[in-house]
Amino acid sequence: MKPQERRIHEESASAAHMMLLFQSVMQLFSVVGRTLQGSNRVNVRELNLPSQEELERCVKQVENALKENKELKSKLLQQENRIRQLEGARQGEPVIAGSASGQESTRELSRRIDNEEAKTADLEVLIVEGNRQNEDLQRQVATLARGQESSKETINRLQRQFESVSHSLALRNVTLSDLEEYVRQQDVSSHDGILLWKISDFTRRRQDALSGNQVSFYSPCFFTSRYGYKMCARIYLNGDGIGKGTHISIFFVVMRGQYDALLRWPFRQKVTFMLLDQDNVEHVIDAFRPDPSSSSFQRPRRETNIASGCPTFCPLSELNNHAYVRDDTMFLKIIVDTTDL
Repeated sequence: MKPQERRIHEESASAAHMMLLFQSVMQLFSVVGRTLQGSNRVNVRELNLPSQEELERCVKQVENALKENKELKSKLLQQENRIRQLEGARQGEPVIAGSASGQESTRELSRRIDNEEAKTADLEVLIVEGNRQNEDLQRQVATLARGQESSKETINRLQRQFESVSHSLALRNVTLSDLEEYVRQQDVSSHDGILLWKISDFTRRRQDALSGNQVSFYSPCFFTSRYGYKMCARIYLNGDGIGKGTHISIFFVVMRGQYDALLRWPFRQKVTFMLLDQDNVEHVIDAFRPDPSSSSFQRPRRETNIASGCPTFCPLSELNNHAYVRDDTMFLKIIVDTTDL
């Protein structure tokens, strides 16, 4: 008998072998008992030998124990086979199923693994797509941010241009107003060196000077003679220089004329300013003689020379003490001495 066949025979016939062994022992006990009883040396009852029923019960217990042992070995073998199947499936190795249930479990496990791999692949695709969309959104946000910065710069530039245009328009309005006043008063120009200057709408002009809309304006031009010096005056109703905010300032301006080439330069004639009291009580009078070295009295190279005169001509506080302004009108008189011309 081969060793493996012997092992299988021993495992399957252990209970029968045990029974035969017990029967042989019982026979041996019976022979020994009769021998001892025949010799009258020992009482057979004092030997306390097991009965037939006890021996059979022990044999049954041994058989049950062997049967349970066999079942446990069978279950252990099944578990070992299942463990090997799972390890083989995990490592990608072919699995030899020990039974139909094992094969079904293996197929179910394979299906689950395939499903999980498919889900993982889908998730990876979604992640890649999400990352791409996120990058696109980040680029769009960056583009919008740059566009917003560009828009801000454009708005700021347009605001600056608008302010510049508004300022230029305001200056042109002032210049246009001056020109209109100049044209309107050309008809009252004199040629005897004396200008009587009527300033209407005094309240509005004074308010424009205070607000800075128009701090000064010019008188109509006048002449010392038909072909003599061309001149005008410039007045600041809220003062200028050291008289700003406290006095009326008035200045004399030598203008470029058509006959300057025939005249004597620099200009040397005495100039007198008068603010007329309309009640003829107390006029404000100031006068000066030109400085021959000043550029204000040289032959003009532009339309007008730099104005020169009296920055503190009349205190503003004096305007209410006399009738210098009546019916919203003020009168000024500028006299240029022409005796030596």
